[in-house]
Amino acid sequence: MQNITYYQDDDDEGPIYDEVKLTAYDRRRMELRELEAKRDAIMAQDEISDSDQTRLAKLAPLISRAQERFDRESKRAQDDAWRKRRSIDAWRSDAGREEYNASRRKVRDHANTDLSDMTAQEKAQYKRDQKADANWFRRQREKGLNEAVITAAYAKRLEIRKQERETKAKEDADIAEIRARAIM
Repeated sequence: MQNITYYQDDDDEGPIYDEVKLTAYDRRRMELRELEAKRDAIMAQDEISDSDQTRLAKLAPLISRAQERFDRESKRAQDDAWRKRRSIDAWRSDAGREEYNASRRKVRDHANTDLSDMTAQEKAQYKRDQKADANWFRRQREKGLNEAVITAAYAKRLEIRKQERETKAKEDADIAEIRARAIM
């Protein structure tokens, strides 16, 4: 069933359809049809040149491999087990991604932190924090504390760290403002 969204605006352009996701069968069929279309375009010419002969020779094994892949996907498309696997994979890659990834985590209950938008200094600070936290966890466990107590204390530790850094950032901003006024 297709999901259609309608908008009731003055510049209404009609229904907006969800993006169509091609199956493996569709992709293999398109691949085969494109190669066959190239071959047919060359064959439709009145005179076939040497370069066209070379292209035909290169296309022949590609078409046969594409035909094999298409036949394999055709058989898989009729197999209930393959359809079930594909639907599970589609769920994991789209709507169920977060749930699936969370179910695979054994130690933490959150995803890794995205470091891609951090500066080099922020990444270094993050690594120092990780090392300090690991050492802190080790010391707490050596004390014989319960995991629930450690987790609660860690949440408090993170909040205190955040407040201290916000306070320091505010103080640094105030000092920078004072220096800027003094220069003017």
